[in-house]
Amino acid sequence: MSDLVGKRISERYDIREMIGGGGMAHVYRGEDAILERPVAVKVLQPQYNKDEEFIRRFHREAQAATSLAHPNIVNIYDVGEEEHLYYIVMEHVDGFTLKEKIQQQGPLPLEQAVELMGQVLGAISHAHTNHIVHRDMKPHNILLNHDGDAKVTDFGIARASTAATITHTNSVMGSVHYMSPEQAKGGVITTKSDIYSLGVVLYEMVTGSLPYTGDSAVSIALKHLQEPLPVPSEKRPGLPQSMENIIVKATAKNADDRYESVVQMHQDLQTALSKERRNEPPFVLPVDEDATKAVPIIKEENGNGSATQTVRSDTLRNGSEKGEESTEIQPPPKKKKRRWLWIIIMLVLLFFGAAIAAFTVIPDFLMADDVEVPDVENKTEERAIQELEDAEFAVESEQVNDDAVEAGSVVRQNPSGGSVVKEESTVQLYVSEGPDTQEMPDLNGVSREQAEEMLADYGSVEYSASQTSDYPSNQIIGQDPEVGADVVPEETTVYLTYSTKPEFSLQNLKGESRQAAENYLESSNLEGTFETSFSDTVAQGNVIEHSPGPYSTVKEGDDITFTISDGPEEPEESNEPEEEQSEEMEAVIPVEVSESDQEEGIAYNIRIVYEDATTSGPTIFTEESISETKTYRVPLEVTPESDGTYTLYVDNDEVQSNSFSYGD
Repeated sequence: MSDLVGKRISERYDIREMIGGGGMAHVYRGEDAILERPVAVKVLQPQYNKDEEFIRRFHREAQAATSLAHPNIVNIYDVGEEEHLYYIVMEHVDGFTLKEKIQQQGPLPLEQAVELMGQVLGAISHAHTNHIVHRDMKPHNILLNHDGDAKVTDFGIARASTAATITHTNSVMGSVHYMSPEQAKGGVITTKSDIYSLGVVLYEMVTGSLPYTGDSAVSIALKHLQEPLPVPSEKRPGLPQSMENIIVKATAKNADDRYESVVQMHQDLQTALSKERRNEPPFVLPVDEDATKAVPIIKEENGNGSATQTVRSDTLRNGSEKGEESTEIQPPPKKKKRRWLWIIIMLVLLFFGAAIAAFTVIPDFLMADDVEVPDVENKTEERAIQELEDAEFAVESEQVNDDAVEAGSVVRQNPSGGSVVKEESTVQLYVSEGPDTQEMPDLNGVSREQAEEMLADYGSVEYSASQTSDYPSNQIIGQDPEVGADVVPEETTVYLTYSTKPEFSLQNLKGESRQAAENYLESSNLEGTFETSFSDTVAQGNVIEHSPGPYSTVKEGDDITFTISDGPEEPEESNEPEEEQSEEMEAVIPVEVSESDQEEGIAYNIRIVYEDATTSGPTIFTEESISETKTYRVPLEVTPESDGTYTLYVDNDEVQSNSFSYGD
């Protein structure tokens, strides 16, 4: 089949190189010319091309395998044929097989063995849920990518190969090292056959060797049937008893003594390395009362087709006692040749008749009825389980997060409602745990701006201020929910407390000395700005006025502007007539905007009108809009004959008016 290299199959798959092969198929690395992705192409060997029964089952089971969707199962992309060339196109896994890893590395670290086997069990559980039995589990069919993840392959051919047992014995026996006793006897193969094979794989993973070896496939098959499993801890001293128990239970000769399901084996494996289980009591298999019954005859043919070895259970027992493994049947005397010929013909006819019945008549009696699966999605877990059990289905549940479905109700099911499956099949339920939660972050010590960025995905954030001198202003000092609480961000309102400077009423410092004003500023954590002005009424060095004014609300860090008296202004001598003398005065007009109005951005319209010796009537000094406290200084010139006046309007309402006379 190497002549396929360089060719294109079905005008789509370019064959690059052969990367593997076995008794039934060759595997090539290829390229999907349409999707431009690497693929693995498994091509059936020519000797199967004329076996219609095998091809029919191959197509049916390979198509069934395409329904499997699991991260630890190799995806099957396509199944087809071209000019008697039967092939399966599947996901290309760039890596190596578990068998190669064991051959190169030997026994695996227990943690790695548990992790890889857990992935494989998850894959096989998914297959069993979809009513597909692998039937050929072995390390060769477990691929490992470069990330160390396991991928199970060969679902389609594995199931089809069982149908070829009669005409292609050598191919089937290629996996005899991992074959369950019921497979070796040609009995009914169930999900427990996969469990046996997985137990052998786990044995090889932890010991680095196979439990049974021999010179021929027949001798190995007989050991699976009759010999107790070699103790794993003898090949790997220090192996935890819990791991040994799992292997022993999975590889029990009697299928009834094995795990009920792959899920049960997986659950047992998950805790195998815990301290509590490492030294648990050994698992003891029940005594098999049928152990002494005759094993079906297993023959191995020599090159010319004659039987050279026939072994029964009583022969094996007797031979073991005498140190013998088998008893060779001697050729019969020639005088009885015709009699033996008839006996052989009758046995052959009986054998083929039994085989035909096994594949045609008997399955019809054993096959379960097809039934429809009830639709239980969005129902409570308790009600869903009850409905399925009433319909005689087995039920397994798994908890998942879901934003839309209420906690405790079924999100989805597999098989889905309305599907037609075999009676007493297992239905997998995925039950909602509610939305996925996250831990509440620690916001203490960050600013409000940082908190808003950190809570961008949350439903809403509400703030409240707390006056304190212990923290910088605008810092988060409290939160609800508390740090580490499990929350659903988009459904959560977060309440944050941030620090602000304490607010208080400003004392009346008018008439106080500058030193007293400075002491007050220091004790109150306020800033100060000092200006000077002449005053006939306030002693020099004392406060004439301050802004904000007395009893205004201020907070720590605010700036207070003080006007300090320079004492009375000495009049200048003038030679001009008395009527021409004038005096310059200044009206100081503070306009206060409260802290709350400033925070809300409220603005006020200010208009100041004045009249003095320089004007011929009322004149506008200023007209503007303000949103914070401001002090206006209006120069007024007065004479003995003309006073100076001003009027303050706020939002067109007169709020203050004053007059100044010459000599005041």
